[in-house]
Amino acid sequence: MRTPDPLPTRLAARAAGALIERDLASAFRRVVWVGERPALPPGKPVVLYANHHAYFDSFLLWRLIARTLERPFIVWMEKWDAVPLFGPLGALPFPPEDATRRMRTIRETARRMEAGPAILLLYPEGEMRPPDSGLGPWRADLVRLARLLPADALWWPLAVRVTDWGQASPTALLAAGQPHEIPDGSERQRLQAVLDRLHEARPSDLASGAAYVLQEGKQGPDERWDLSRLGPLFRRLTPGA
Repeated sequence: MRTPDPLPTRLAARAAGALIERDLASAFRRVVWVGERPALPPGKPVVLYANHHAYFDSFLLWRLIARTLERPFIVWMEKWDAVPLFGPLGALPFPPEDATRRMRTIRETARRMEAGPAILLLYPEGEMRPPDSGLGPWRADLVRLARLLPADALWWPLAVRVTDWGQASPTALLAAGQPHEIPDGSERQRLQAVLDRLHEARPSDLASGAAYVLQEGKQGPDERWDLSRLGPLFRRLTPGA
């Protein structure tokens, strides 16, 4: 059973979580899940592997994991020392120049995944890439990494796409494929298939039930403003109106 975090850690996590949700509400008109509602076998740890094509990817996936799925969240962060704020939420240091510290993080990750159904967020591309460039080169050590994590961990392909659905702010789309067991070399193809599905998503999917909103954001001026009462004045000010 997972031991509850100390009160200071819980308070710091609450503050960091509120900051993330505020930033998401400001950045996006809405966050949308495409497809059937996400479901994972209870009690099993998971490695969620995703594309990394937008600045807010980790924020979006933290919200999915911690809020929607209500699972413990883990992510490896190269610049943890510069932005340690997200440590209480599950971010662990993974500096490229310090192999000892990276190994310590992997061991701590395995410990947390064995203690409860935690979800590790992994970016197999290794770095953020422009979305138009598609999936980048894939890390070659997934099989080795799987040996260092709990043997019963599931691997779950999940894609993120930021797009324009006709409002002042963009819409963030998320979708996932089927969870599977240890890496078998098909991970890149699995993730590409989910990403392709997001390119086919349309605003009408919300009304049809093929997608649903995870988080609403702030409405833009196109939705808030109604200046129709000024119509008579501006008709006089607009020749030919």
